[in-house]
Amino acid sequence: MKPGAARILVLHGGAAYRRLAGIVAGVSLGVGLLLILLGAFLHMPDRDARSAWVDPQGAWLEATEDGEVIVPAATSTVMLAQSSQDYFDGSIISVMRMATAPDTDVTLPSGLAPPAPGQYYASAAMIDVIDAAPADQLGQRYGERLGELPAEMLKGPSQRAVLVGAGWDAVANRAGAVMLEGFPSETRYSASTTFQVILAIGAIAILVPIVLLISIVGQLGAAERRDRFATVRLIGAGRRAVAWLSAWEMAAASAVGAVLGVGVAAALTPLATRLTLNGATTYAADLTPSLAWTAAMVVGVTALGAATAWWRAFNDDVGAPGATRERAEKRVTAWRALTLGLGVVLMVGSAWMARSGIGPVVLVSYGLILGFALIAFGIVIAGPWLTRVASSALRRFASRASAVVAAGRLERHPRSTFRSVAGLVVAVFIVSAFAGSASAIQGLIEPKDRPGLLDPHAVAASAGPGVDAEAARAIVGDIEGVEHVAIGYWPEEDEASGALMSRADARAIGATDLPSSEGAIIDVFGMLADNGEGSGISIEPPRETSTAVRGDVSYVIAVTDGTTASIERTRTALFGVANPDLAPLTRADYANAGTAEVTNELAIMAYLGMAIAIGISALSLAVATAAAALDRKRTFGLLRLAGMPVRQLRSTVSIEATVPLAATLLASAGLGFGVAWLMIEVLGNGLSVDWPDPRYWWAIAAALAIAAASVTASFGAVRRSTELESTRFE
Repeated sequence: MKPGAARILVLHGGAAYRRLAGIVAGVSLGVGLLLILLGAFLHMPDRDARSAWVDPQGAWLEATEDGEVIVPAATSTVMLAQSSQDYFDGSIISVMRMATAPDTDVTLPSGLAPPAPGQYYASAAMIDVIDAAPADQLGQRYGERLGELPAEMLKGPSQRAVLVGAGWDAVANRAGAVMLEGFPSETRYSASTTFQVILAIGAIAILVPIVLLISIVGQLGAAERRDRFATVRLIGAGRRAVAWLSAWEMAAASAVGAVLGVGVAAALTPLATRLTLNGATTYAADLTPSLAWTAAMVVGVTALGAATAWWRAFNDDVGAPGATRERAEKRVTAWRALTLGLGVVLMVGSAWMARSGIGPVVLVSYGLILGFALIAFGIVIAGPWLTRVASSALRRFASRASAVVAAGRLERHPRSTFRSVAGLVVAVFIVSAFAGSASAIQGLIEPKDRPGLLDPHAVAASAGPGVDAEAARAIVGDIEGVEHVAIGYWPEEDEASGALMSRADARAIGATDLPSSEGAIIDVFGMLADNGEGSGISIEPPRETSTAVRGDVSYVIAVTDGTTASIERTRTALFGVANPDLAPLTRADYANAGTAEVTNELAIMAYLGMAIAIGISALSLAVATAAAALDRKRTFGLLRLAGMPVRQLRSTVSIEATVPLAATLLASAGLGFGVAWLMIEVLGNGLSVDWPDPRYWWAIAAALAIAAASVTASFGAVRRSTELESTRFE
């Protein structure tokens, strides 16, 4: 085909330029999002490695038969480290205490000097928090600030982390202390199956609607192009020539869109860095793939677009132009549900293997990831078949003209009609899966309030060795906002586990059903950690004892007035007087313990994926519905001439959008919650799926409202395309 003729066929007017502009815009947006997702995937190991020092993994210190730690000799080649979590105003702070010999050869990342006892480094986000809070609420916990932790030691700019220097013996006697020869380069999450599965599934959840977007924009104006190509075939052009023309057209549009997508990625990256991932926001460099990967993405999208266009044009028997522009699609069969079925079988099988302990962990994790991907894409593949099944049922029971016309089109064009709502269906699946997973955790992070549990305003500290009970009671009791200070003692060896307390102290912290004796054995840990079914901990009732209430201090518990300032002042004071291995905490702190952040991240990932999918669906639904009306100018015009009112035509368009949704939406939501249930069964350690939070129902309502608005927006095209002048022209 001569270049001039090809140019006339492709660029034949304003509609052609608008179609190409739509393809370029859609591809650029899709490529931009894909580049950000690719950058996050490629840089995730580096991101975790930078913050590996926060959770050091090394050799545990040896202990005697009596449980006393054997303190190793301090040498220049090793360091002692102990990691823990601190809390401030509901947020978690990562703390690592380290000790080195005076002549140490151990080097810190970025050339930092090891902190001496009583000194600390903090991340920029943590410094802002410390500077904004009164010193007696936070700053006094760590000592003298040496400087700021560099970006090379952090996951992201919002990470709250502190590196504290301490004495050799002090670190050695803390619970969880390990000996290291240097700073680690891998965290426990680097090899964590749970973490990898969640990350991969989150990436797939965002990837599916992006791929759907690129697929949809490639079909813009398909009916008009088919009519034009039919004319070319009529005057002698071969199928191969038409296929190559379509391929070069799509290649040019895809190439321009992919190149512009690099700019879109750069523009969206600052917004993407504000999203929290694994406990912290992200640096822009962690979302930016290398130049080679970027070039590969541009070339790959261009080649894929061209190949797809060639294949569709070559296999689409456009034939000669006839009395109607509508051509029935190839019949869809139940085989289209095979991908979806394989995904369900793979997910169920992987979950069964995990619960039964059969097979390697890697195989199970890949099975879960592949199963989720097959289900997500299988919904899109099986949708046209479900649409055809629903259209057959509609045709049997249709009694109005609009329903009969709609059923005929749905049965002849199940692919194109479902494609217009596929984004919304995928969105519901994604948000259902993540909302269901988040609901299992949400039940744990909300502290239950029932008799016998620790007072919700109490701050409990597990005391270290050598704590003076009366001094602790006096110092903490003088803090503003503290209403009572309770002291727990280690019981005698023949007593059950728990803390020995006076009746007054036990009653003050919330214990009930106390015995009549002066003292009682109180399950303080159970009072702190028991949060109902799913927490895995059940509180033991108080037990009578004849032992005098004295001995070595095991707990110092302060009941406050519940204000943030009082709780944080008390927590800071307990660090000094109780010398705890773990940070003093409330019931709410223990219940959250990082799961609140996980829940929030799951919710953000779910609603981000849904927002992308809903946006794509709204665009595709509006375009597809309007295009369907324009493609059927002749059909609708003849119906108008036969006396059908415009409202009946509008009803036809509405039914064509509603039937695919009705056929797939509930199934999609059910699959989403089913996937969530399987994930929780495998990864949830005793959790159970519950009703999702209100945001889920608001998101579903918003999606349906957007779908209704998109269909309504096409009514104008229906009216204009069936006016007398347009019908006479056709």
